[in-house]
Amino acid sequence: MALHLVYRSYGGENKKGRPEYFDKMACLLSFLRSAHEVDAHLVFVNNGPIAEDRVRLMRAAGEIVDLPGVGVHESYLSALRLATHGTWDDDDVVAYSEDDYLYRPEAFPALVRAAAVVPEADYFGLYGSNPLQPHPRPDPPVHRPRGWVDPPPWQVDGRDWVRLYSTTATFAGRVGALRADQGIFRFCTVPHRNMFRDHDTCLLYQGFEPHSYRKLARDLVGLAPGTPKERLREAFMAPFMVATNLRSHRRRDRRRLLIAPEPNLATHVEIGYVAPGTDWATVAEEAHEWGRGLVEEPADS
Repeated sequence: MALHLVYRSYGGENKKGRPEYFDKMACLLSFLRSAHEVDAHLVFVNNGPIAEDRVRLMRAAGEIVDLPGVGVHESYLSALRLATHGTWDDDDVVAYSEDDYLYRPEAFPALVRAAAVVPEADYFGLYGSNPLQPHPRPDPPVHRPRGWVDPPPWQVDGRDWVRLYSTTATFAGRVGALRADQGIFRFCTVPHRNMFRDHDTCLLYQGFEPHSYRKLARDLVGLAPGTPKERLREAFMAPFMVATNLRSHRRRDRRRLLIAPEPNLATHVEIGYVAPGTDWATVAEEAHEWGRGLVEEPADS
């Protein structure tokens, strides 16, 4: 089993609320520090111009795929195609990372061990909110799918790995599963222009309906909470959500399994979505310290 690490970077910034310790260099260094602990093939997918100090680190660590400032869908699908359209073996594991995540040093070694010890798992989330211990985020509670069961944790080197509803576009999976499920990943980029439905993606490949029909009926008739514009948006989205629920029925006889460590070994660095159980400000500081010699500009010859 080979490990491939695919790091997706965006040249711009967004308007997400960030804690004080967030910066993209810290995120990249934390990724590289954990990658340094495993035998892995690294690929950096850069969408638009990336700061030269980060590009220099990427060039030294692996190969770079440059995208000419494409939309978020094409960036996402381009990274997926590295695994599904390439020569990587079905038994290999590929881990995708966005550029606003921090990693604990043991993240990738733990992933390698979990993939070996839990062969029934198809997908892995180093970051993810499980049904029993959700992240302290501002969203309403996630719908519990009909038929969902919370099995006992899998023990891997003294660490609990638990079944997840979903994770984000920062996830890992076995290449064979990802190749077979690529239609689901494409399906869940519709109908949005600048986002994809990662929660729906994860529940679809696990064979569960992501959405409550009671909520969808409310939304469809314009009774969703919020402003008139928000109610109109939910009414527009409702038919797509119904189609998503129906799509899940096609996976009932071949459900995938998604697991993640508890506590999480990575975090999305956005206020309200930071994984509990770790002092992430210290992780960011230690990543900078680890990479101090790497980041310094080389002396002129």
